[in-house]
Amino acid sequence: MAQNYYDLLGVNKSASDKEIKTAYRRMARKLHPDVNPDDDRAQEQFKKVNEAYEVVGDPARRKDYDQYGDNWKHADQMRNMGGGRGPGGAGMGGFNLNDLFGGGGGQRASGGGFADMFGGMGGQARQQHQQPQTMKHKGTIDVSLDEVFTGATRRISIGTNRGGKKNLEVEVPRGVPDGRKIRLRPDSQTEVTLTVNVRSDKRFSREGANLRADIGVPLLDAILGGEAEVPTMTGRIALNIPAGTQNGRSFKIKGRGLPKMNSDETGDLYATVKVRLPDTLSEEEQKLYSQLREIRNGTPEGDDLVGHFERGEEDTE
Repeated sequence: MAQNYYDLLGVNKSASDKEIKTAYRRMARKLHPDVNPDDDRAQEQFKKVNEAYEVVGDPARRKDYDQYGDNWKHADQMRNMGGGRGPGGAGMGGFNLNDLFGGGGGQRASGGGFADMFGGMGGQARQQHQQPQTMKHKGTIDVSLDEVFTGATRRISIGTNRGGKKNLEVEVPRGVPDGRKIRLRPDSQTEVTLTVNVRSDKRFSREGANLRADIGVPLLDAILGGEAEVPTMTGRIALNIPAGTQNGRSFKIKGRGLPKMNSDETGDLYATVKVRLPDTLSEEEQKLYSQLREIRNGTPEGDDLVGHFERGEEDTE
């Protein structure tokens, strides 16, 4: 026996549209396959919840369901034939639909009664209804790196077997990797596959849950030490630059990366120093740099003050 759609969503039959939508979103988050990847029971329940919301979340279908129950899909046929006010209920001046089509206490027709009205001819019509062709939809969801950090919601519209449109709400989980496929089964007849495309970000490059950012450091700060601003997903922070920091040196800032999908863990941020040489020098600066070169005269050319900087890497908490 089919389970009551209102019971599946955990609401009363008198619930408002808003209460039904809220209940559906709560159940969908709890049972989503991404949250329960190895739980077949939860995934099967997820499909049932989506099927229930497809019906009672749509005002017209909900009205048919309230009137005809499990036979709501045949509502048009039943209305055309003067059908009753409920699943197996009275209508047409008090006639019972089961009696009308061969049920009840009278002699039973060879077709088997009301249930066989839509499944006669050797049961072919019933079989076709029970195993409709699945509609498969594919698409892409574009998200920013900030949405990967916080999670996001998208509303999409797809075609239905009835030739209409259905709106779906898609939850994009925190930490979702680029190219991840999100699969939805809003009902037993529909399958939706969405590929996540994470847009590039000018601040960071991404390596899984880790982020990398280049930070510009003036020449004298690299030589003498100083502070540099580092971008993070939640704002800028100050990073201490030790004296003698070489160009290309990386500092690991723990826990400042992206969340790992379906986990409480977070990746790290690597800040790479890019030493900025002065574009122009005043006469006084040129004299001072010349004096410094004279002071350092006799050192290997590769160790010259304004020579090339070697690449290094260091961890910092």
